[in-house]
Amino acid sequence: MREPRNYDVELQSLDQKAKALKHRKINQLGELVIACRADMLPVDVLAGALLSAGSSDAAVQEVWRKAGAVMFQRKARSSEPRATAPALASASAPDRNRHRLIASTARHDPRDWQVKRRERTRQLIELVGLIARSRLTDLTEDDRAVIFGILVEAACEVAHRR
Repeated sequence: MREPRNYDVELQSLDQKAKALKHRKINQLGELVIACRADMLPVDVLAGALLSAGSSDAAVQEVWRKAGAVMFQRKARSSEPRATAPALASASAPDRNRHRLIASTARHDPRDWQVKRRERTRQLIELVGLIARSRLTDLTEDDRAVIFGILVEAACEVAHRR
């Protein structure tokens, strides 16, 4: 006789997968902002560019899509596996404690390169927040090439104005 399905467990699993995908999407958007050097733009300029990009027509978005696709074709992605939270969760208790201690020490590390890394991470999170608030991912149906094209065009426009 078959066991009944546990829908609660399945829903929790799906919820965890959705959270992981959302976190991955946020990280990728931050990397996208850096890759196109839009992180060099002032925050208000970037926010304005993203808002105006959301109200553009299909022809303009197609131009941005092509510009973004060219950049993605030029860059080779690294295929190195990264350590993930589930991998750490399966570690033994002493290993988890050691990882926790290392992470705690890294958060309060006064070395210059650590401080700069934390500042850069904070800036990336703010930039991704701008992209999320502008609803650009919804308007472009999460097409990363279009988003990249928009950011490249905004950066070029600002550079030409200077």
